[in-house]
Amino acid sequence: MLKLYNTFTKSLETLESTGSDVKIYLCGPTVQSSPHIGHGRSAVVFDFMVRYIKFSGKSVIFARNITDIDDKIIEKSIEENITYQELGERVTKEFKDSYDALNCLTPDFEPKATETINQMIELIDDLIEKNYGYITKSGVYFDVSKYDSYLELSGRSFDEVLRGTRVNVEEDKKNPEDFALWKISKDDEPSWESPWGNGRPGWHIECSAMIHDIFKGEIDIHCGGNDLIFPHHENERAQSTSAFNHEFVKHWVHNGMINFSGKKMSKSEGNSKFLQEYINNYGGNVLRYFFLRANYRKPQEFSEALLEESKATFNNIESLISGVKADLKDSNLESIFIESMNDDLNTPKFLGEMFEYINKNKNGDQTQITNMKSTIKFLFEILGFVFKDNKKTIDTKLLEDILTEQNIEIENDINVSINKFVKKRNNHRKNKEFEIADYMRDRLEEVGIMIEDGNESGWRWKNS
Repeated sequence: MLKLYNTFTKSLETLESTGSDVKIYLCGPTVQSSPHIGHGRSAVVFDFMVRYIKFSGKSVIFARNITDIDDKIIEKSIEENITYQELGERVTKEFKDSYDALNCLTPDFEPKATETINQMIELIDDLIEKNYGYITKSGVYFDVSKYDSYLELSGRSFDEVLRGTRVNVEEDKKNPEDFALWKISKDDEPSWESPWGNGRPGWHIECSAMIHDIFKGEIDIHCGGNDLIFPHHENERAQSTSAFNHEFVKHWVHNGMINFSGKKMSKSEGNSKFLQEYINNYGGNVLRYFFLRANYRKPQEFSEALLEESKATFNNIESLISGVKADLKDSNLESIFIESMNDDLNTPKFLGEMFEYINKNKNGDQTQITNMKSTIKFLFEILGFVFKDNKKTIDTKLLEDILTEQNIEIENDINVSINKFVKKRNNHRKNKEFEIADYMRDRLEEVGIMIEDGNESGWRWKNS
């Protein structure tokens, strides 16, 4: 059974769904500027999670929101002299293009804040009626003093909250830590009609309204970056449990941040790395593999050297499994995968034990090796990696001629034949018959197969 670390209880807990479907909500992007590497990590690690839960035989309902109106979006649109809608549409497309390039699953629901205003107004009205919300000239606020469980999720103290609170002069809140449910708009700002005056929603209320609108009750997993624990998820929990009179999330799951030279990557630090640049340079598979290498809950150090290392390793994996059909043929490898993923999605543990297993069995019989390769390919496809079928582009007749020339039979699994070819060539090299060995290497290159002397895998497809 899958165990996940629950941020609320500070412990590993077995995932148990409330119904036939596992209900998952991921806090998506605020579309003010282009996605960075940190956005990529959050999207990919929770894509691993969704895919693994489906692999485990469970049905999933997956929602991820888009915040397309807030103060930062308004400020950015004014800076660029465009409407907030134009900015939101452009950046939303950038995020979707990046998700597609990373081969992330499309959510079942992807609500936008601007399309959920009515649901937010209904929820705010309910909070006011229950005496959790109060109205001022500047908007509607949640009174945290009325909510006894405030800060239980983040584990912060009120002193910590007050030290980090910036009180704007126009705000007329009862308590500095109270947060906005609805903001009365200033002149020329985007606004919607409400019972309290024309304005726009506060940041936190949208997720509560969306979850209630989509799932109609408790969800199994609420996920996002650990920078959202406070204030966003703390405030979201406060308003949702107050409105609906019950805990609305079973498992709070958060991913760690990307670090650059030991510092958290963020716009405020001025060290954001735009995601599309690295997708263009390395491709979606390499970035997915980079994220796979680290425990999702811990900070992950980022550098181009680490990306290059990930690229080289992933290319070796592609070479190893090239030409085989993805299939679960190796029960030992399957067990390694399941045990690792059930342990709080421990992807680095899976990779480490997989490589140990490869080294241990690389000299096994050909059937065993082929089954191992097929299983590796299957498991990586489960994790969302996409492999090209190299067999479709090969010149079969030319390969047959090359193999027949060396008295090597054509096997159903092309890897078997090529491995025999490479072994025969290695014998020529050991005997210092380098002219024959070079000739054999050049012949294979004609069909797009590269022999790599000194590489453990021995050969790879050129287009991998």
